Amino acid sequence: MWAARRLRDADEAAAVDGAGFWRTMFQITIPMILPIVNVAVLFGIIFTFTDMTVVYILTAGGPYDSTQVLPSLAFFTGIQGGDLAQGAAISLFLVPILMAVAYLMLRMAHRAEVV
Repeated sequence: MWAARRLRDADEAAAVDGAGFWRTMFQITIPMILPIVNVAVLFGIIFTFTDMTVVYILTAGGPYDSTQVLPSLAFFTGIQGGDLAQGAAISLFLVPILMAVAYLMLRMAHRAEVV
């Protein structure tokens, strides 16, 4: 509620100062919503990295594992292939990658919020 009011007040102040649509959009609106957009992009990246349903439904890994992604490879190796240790090792390979992506995105969100 207060964020929408703050954005509306900033837009009104820009209109009083004579700023046009594009200047208001790129210098007020987008910088104010950038932290929210960064968190949404972070969640989208994490869900994309961990999503295996598309591969499982469409191709089940494709011919000769040509369309495998890491989550589906871990599932097919660990659960369907019966090698739980190798499936867990493949799954754990995603953890540092996702942590690095999360750290960078949250750092960008924090910098955008502090400035």
